[in-house]
Amino acid sequence: MKKLIALALALAMVFTLAACTNPDSGDSQNPNPSGSTPGGTSDTLRLALSTNDGSTTDDKVPTPWYNRNMATNLMFRSLFIADSSLSSVSPDLAESYTISDDGLTYTITLKDGLKWSDGEALTVDDVIWSIETAQATAMINAIYTSAFAKIDTISAEGNVITMTLTEPYSAMLDVLGQFAILPKHCLEGVDPLNLDTNEFWQNPVTNGYFAMGELNVGNYFTLVVNPNYEGTAPKIQKVTVSFVNDFLTAAQSSSVDYLYGNATDLVEGMESLTNYTSYEVEVLFYKYFIFNMAGTDGKTNEAMQNVEVRKALIEAIDRATLATLYPSATVLNSGVPNEHEAYNGFEYTFDAEKAKADIQASGYDMSRTLRICYYNNDQTSVDLINTIVYYLQQAGLTVEATLSNDGTTDLFTTREYDIGFKGKSSFSIDEWYTEYASDDALFQMIFNGDTDFDPLLAELSSATDTASRNAALEKLQALEQEKVYKVPLFTVGNYVFMSNNVKLPAGTEFCNPLYNCDVDFANWELA
Repeated sequence: MKKLIALALALAMVFTLAACTNPDSGDSQNPNPSGSTPGGTSDTLRLALSTNDGSTTDDKVPTPWYNRNMATNLMFRSLFIADSSLSSVSPDLAESYTISDDGLTYTITLKDGLKWSDGEALTVDDVIWSIETAQATAMINAIYTSAFAKIDTISAEGNVITMTLTEPYSAMLDVLGQFAILPKHCLEGVDPLNLDTNEFWQNPVTNGYFAMGELNVGNYFTLVVNPNYEGTAPKIQKVTVSFVNDFLTAAQSSSVDYLYGNATDLVEGMESLTNYTSYEVEVLFYKYFIFNMAGTDGKTNEAMQNVEVRKALIEAIDRATLATLYPSATVLNSGVPNEHEAYNGFEYTFDAEKAKADIQASGYDMSRTLRICYYNNDQTSVDLINTIVYYLQQAGLTVEATLSNDGTTDLFTTREYDIGFKGKSSFSIDEWYTEYASDDALFQMIFNGDTDFDPLLAELSSATDTASRNAALEKLQALEQEKVYKVPLFTVGNYVFMSNNVKLPAGTEFCNPLYNCDVDFANWELA
């Protein structure tokens, strides 16, 4: 297998991987590639944000509704806080809650005396505004739109919020444990469709441990203790968050205390550094293909309309060989992992000769260039894309792979591609399937708002027992394998790396690093 990869890479390296938007991206756009921080660091926790994954830019703080990470977790709170499994929550901004026996009414009491970092009161109005605005915004994690679509009414009296659902939604509390409450008084007049690009994110008002300090565009931003935080103040008083385009380089220069990832070059590189401790975290991180077919805006890609074309393209790629590029990858054939009891047994098989014949038989125009777009520039991702290019060329196709500087825009707005390569760190299996929802803000732009999945998604979200969940998952698998809108390659594990400069409290357990959970941060200390 390794010989095959080496051969594929050697042959594929002759092909140019042009940028979708800016072919000269790199250090010229990020003057701080190693993650160096201003001033001394003995009293400062040093975090880093990667600008090579298409979800982070170096001119603002990431928006927590779309990009949860350690930095945003320290700045923004939710009604609840999750445990490390992300499957159990306890109150955070909330004081208490009750759920009616029929699962339709949630009564949530907000804590008294909450304040924003600017001193304004944090009230039930902020909670209701945040939830209602999330239903209209463009850039948001699909778990929120799927959950909040079930809300029939939401109102408040005093400090008590009453939320009624149209049907039970078993994961509502877990979702509310991730959903950051934002300040209505700062954002009320902002167009929800442009919320993620608003200037607010250059100096946001927060409700977490830390408030915004300084933003040095292209380099870093700093956090200072939020004087209005009502909980236990953190022992760490300062945080610097550097924008970097390579986590490993930042770690090798000893300029970051916390980072995470699953690419082979990062994991193997971190193993050689004695000043870091690695923590393997069980996550559901999908690597997958999406097909650009048609959007609700009327823009259509005729080349990918035929499902037989899409099936033949997957048939041409050896996903098992691709999986060997990652330290802990498992091939799968749907959003349900193969070892799960609900897995339906379907398999996408690799057959190079049959794929070549099937592509030609499908009526695909063999004279056109097949376009692949991806947004990670780590060496493992580049190797994977080069190998995919090789496989598709063996099927007789002309292929162009392009690296995007802004994956979200290029995949869901510009859409000048046929196959997109994407990663998804999922909250649960359900999140994989909510991307099929007809009202998903992003995926309706490539799946054309198909409503066929909606009834099955409703079945899944309202299932309260294992048998009902498994039945809904089996139906969803069958439909996704019939439609072939997106195809999983494999899942990969994830790792958190912590420098020896940080002393963690006993019993600290990390969760999926792209979500929020209780890591007892107030008791973290610097060595």
